[in-house]
Amino acid sequence: MIRVMTTTRPVAALALCLCAASLAAQTTPETQSELDTWLAYVLPKPDELAWRKIPWRYELGTALVEAKQQNKPVLLWAMNGHPLGCT
Repeated sequence: MIRVMTTTRPVAALALCLCAASLAAQTTPETQSELDTWLAYVLPKPDELAWRKIPWRYELGTALVEAKQQNKPVLLWAMNGHPLGCT
């Protein structure tokens, strides 16, 4: 049983690499217009980056004082664990 697992993993990894390489070769844009189309599709639009213009505060106390002065709400983002969910 152990021998089968040790030989199966490298073969599976090789097959996965070959499939990925084959897929990458098939989806490579051939002309500049195709590349421009893909870039326009993949890159974020300016309205999708609007959150970067928000003056985020990194200290809760500072944010609370400023929010009270400006009569605005506070968004508190808290999490536990790895940001990508890889715990």
